[in-house]
This record gives sequence, structure tokens and C-alpha cells, in this order.
Amino acid sequence: MVVSPFDYEAALFACAQGDQDALQDLYQHESPRMLALCLKMLAQRTIAEDLMRDTFVSIWKHANSYDPGLGAGRAWMYSILRYRALHRLRLSRPAQSLDMGWTEKLPDTGGDHSPSSTILDAIAALDEAQRRPLLMAFYNGYTYEQIAARLDAPAAHIKQCVQTGLNRIVEQQPV
Repeated sequence: MVVSPFDYEAALFACAQGDQDALQDLYQHESPRMLALCLKMLAQRTIAEDLMRDTFVSIWKHANSYDPGLGAGRAWMYSILRYRALHRLRLSRPAQSLDMGWTEKLPDTGGDHSPSSTILDAIAALDEAQRRPLLMAFYNGYTYEQIAARLDAPAAHIKQCVQTGLNRIVEQQPV
């Protein structure tokens, strides 16, 4: 049986038109992975669940601002989630560990998730000097200066490591 990929862009456009079924479809397709990411970033289930629900409310309210010319619909949704999670982190707590083992526990929700697994593979393939600052920036929302202070390294070096790591991840993605 061939499973057709979920059309995030169409669902977002339908949300912008007030189609609640489209929002339900988005929720069913992405809520398990979004919750897993929230749990990793926030480490508290009730806060993670609240943040995920708030993210879907924001997606609903702002679906009309989604522009497919600027990126994929799924990426737009995760940027909202990440922004909200980082904002919460900055207000409330210090960094957590950077163990990548959690990625093995992400639920398989079917559909077109192969890009995320290739990204996770690319991150895992980075050497520690690139992976650690990259994850600190992405998951903990630290600036280069904050990472440099925590790793006792010059901020310019941290910036170079993050940029090199991102470039290597992009190079490993299928065209």
C-alpha cells in the first residue's frame, strides 16, 4: 500500500479559510512529534503539552500569514513551536543535557518524515565539537556568547563550529 504524503501547505491554507477539520488533520499528523520535541526542550510534560496546544492555537490564528515561498508548511509550524519553547526556556530554566538518544524514541507518525530522519542522521554524524554547540543553540536557544562561556571557548570559534555543522547537515540532504 502506498501512503501519499500529507499536504501541509493545503492544510494550512484550509486553516486560513477557517476549516477546523484541516487543523484537526495537522494536529493528528504532527502532535506526537511536536510533543516529543517539546518534552526534549522543556523536560516537563504538563508544560510541554500546554506549549504544544498553544502552538496549534497560534497556527490556527496565523495560518493566513504562512507563505509557501518562504519555506515548507511543516517547517513554518515547527518554527512557531521552537520560538515558543525557546521563549519559555529563556524565562525559566538552565540548559539540559545534550544526549541524542531521545531521537530514537520519536513516534513514527507515517507520511513524509524521511527528511527529519536524514537530518537526525546528519546531526549524529557531526563531530562533538560541531554537534554540541549546534544543539545548544537550537534546543536551548543560547547565543554564541552563552555557548562560548559554557564551553570555555571563543565566541568566534563557536560561531564557526555552528555554521560548519549547519553546512554539513545541508550538504547531506537529498536534493
